[in-house]
Amino acid sequence: MKKLALIIAPLLLVAGGLAQSRSCLRVMPVDELIRSSIWIGRVKIQKVSKANYRGMYSQLAAMHAEDIIDGNSTMTEVHVLAKSNVPCALDSYEANQDVLVFLTPEESLFRTSNFQYGEFLIVGDLVKGWRDKTNNVVDKPYAEVRKEIETYLQVLRHPQGQPVQPPQPANSNPSKPPEPFNKGMD
Repeated sequence: MKKLALIIAPLLLVAGGLAQSRSCLRVMPVDELIRSSIWIGRVKIQKVSKANYRGMYSQLAAMHAEDIIDGNSTMTEVHVLAKSNVPCALDSYEANQDVLVFLTPEESLFRTSNFQYGEFLIVGDLVKGWRDKTNNVVDKPYAEVRKEIETYLQVLRHPQGQPVQPPQPANSNPSKPPEPFNKGMD
């Protein structure tokens, strides 16, 4: 009887593990995803390679920026860690994919914000799996998604009630007028 229990117990544990839902990660709403990202853009996956980054990631994806929505606009080549060992994370990339990504810094590289929920496959000009205001999954044209992201960014940078301040001239002492240049040249 004990032998039977020893055989059945591991089988029940394995079956319980297989039945576990893969949705154990919280899906961030779009505004939170935008706030948590320092680089947002449409990229083309150039190359995907196996990696072992501190035992936390097993993939490194080289991406070419096609449209930078937010972040360092000089970064046309972005390297992103993926295939995290975080439970339920399914962040991975395939070569030649066209993807909208939300990135967060990870040491000197990047990782996808909110793991698989921060990458959106683009087919044609349609963003697959985008989330609407109620966090429901929808497919939406890229131009509309880009405009939505820009609207969120505008609100984040200029909260309601705060006027947009024009840049102030860089003058170290505004009360004292500048001295003439020809001083001592007479």
